[in-house]
Amino acid sequence: MEQLNYSKTKNDLKGPKGLPLVGNIFDFDMSKIHLLYEQWADEFGSLYNINILGKKITVSTDPETNAYVLKHRPTKFRRLQKMADVIEEVGVNGVFSAEGETWKKHRKVTQKALSNKNIRSFFPTILRISERLTNYWNKIEGIENYAIDQDFEKITVDVTTLLAFGYDLNSLENDVDEIRVHINNIFPKVNSRINSPIPLWKYYKTKSDKEFDNSINYLKDVLGGIIETTQQKMAEDSDLHENPTNFLEAMIASEDKEDPFTNDEIFGNVYTMLLAGEDTTSNSLSWITYLLAANPAIKDKIQHEIDEVLKGEKLSSFQQLNDFPYLSSVIKETLRLKPVSPNLYMQALEDVVVSDVFFPKGSMIITQLSHAQRRDKYFAEASTFAPERWTEREETKGCPYHKNHKPEAMKPFGGGARLCPGMFLSETEMKVFVIALFQDFDVTLDVAPEEVKELFAFTMSPQNLKVNLKKRLLQKEKNVNTESVFQ
Repeated sequence: MEQLNYSKTKNDLKGPKGLPLVGNIFDFDMSKIHLLYEQWADEFGSLYNINILGKKITVSTDPETNAYVLKHRPTKFRRLQKMADVIEEVGVNGVFSAEGETWKKHRKVTQKALSNKNIRSFFPTILRISERLTNYWNKIEGIENYAIDQDFEKITVDVTTLLAFGYDLNSLENDVDEIRVHINNIFPKVNSRINSPIPLWKYYKTKSDKEFDNSINYLKDVLGGIIETTQQKMAEDSDLHENPTNFLEAMIASEDKEDPFTNDEIFGNVYTMLLAGEDTTSNSLSWITYLLAANPAIKDKIQHEIDEVLKGEKLSSFQQLNDFPYLSSVIKETLRLKPVSPNLYMQALEDVVVSDVFFPKGSMIITQLSHAQRRDKYFAEASTFAPERWTEREETKGCPYHKNHKPEAMKPFGGGARLCPGMFLSETEMKVFVIALFQDFDVTLDVAPEEVKELFAFTMSPQNLKVNLKKRLLQKEKNVNTESVFQ
């Protein structure tokens, strides 16, 4: 057995003083819990304990500690058992909650579906969805006080259902809003259950619990119908068993293999793909829109880059995405300043020493990611939205944001073996839809920037994001208008 060396244990860590017996339970506002963790880190340091009914849970905002934990999944750490239980309780037994050999099985088919090669071949479909979105915005342009985040939720659902299931929901043109609404009912409740010390919902159903159950059942019916339709199609076309064309077909085809997916596993992975594909990317698109609308000078640079690259034409090939370095910097800076997954909940599978601290088997560690990303210790003027910090240093000599720049402190897609398999798809979607929006439209905030708040509900989204959407006057149109004035 390996000898573990350390100078302190988990119990030596300090933390916020709570009430007798209950600890810090009454300190929590679940919708802002990530901000509370950041505040406590400023007060108690990058490793501290919180107390929940006498149980100590460690919160880590230290990038090195967090990197170690993420790197050593699934060998030394796993996702918090309680989180897995809550997720599996509602029938989502997929790649997100799976561990060990089961996870490896799920991961293999997920990685293949979301591979760079598949995303590149799927790119024309993403462009088609982008064109639908532009057409929709053209119909409503001039609108004020507009909740644009709902559009991003719809199109990311459309991308996921087409890529993963071969099913074209077309929620924009068909005015399908129920799926988006039901998905939005699920995440806040999952978040509250994970952070609840007592599973009261098992004994008494509140109104929100019943709404949650209704949303789960609705999505089960929708996804069940998609699965059934796909099974019928594959029964009629045997070639699909040998050459599946999407994620769902690949799982169904596994029934012919040595280790087939069960019906529950197929449903769980379909469910996971839908929820994860919609929530994280749509929130990031909303934050990009917010930050650009709140920073007109940066928005002008983005639009200038789009104009220079596309010269009035539409995006048409995957290769063109490489020609938008400033857009890439904007996306990185948004993921730094507004990470949509600020808290990851982990549990030690064995006795382990991390950052000279001994954690016994079963210890719970919250890897809190947003604190370091938003502190001057790791990024100069960290509270400033500055895409320039990600540009090539040779191009921006003397840039103050390069004086202190530690990108290793960022983990927007997790890390280690369980790095988010949808990262490449998400980055592709963000680029395509941001280009679509800012090439044709001028977006301004209809509320003061400080009125847009961070809302945590398993992921972190902008609350009260309202924009004004106007058709953009392109340079050639400006020239025509200028000439007419002098005629």
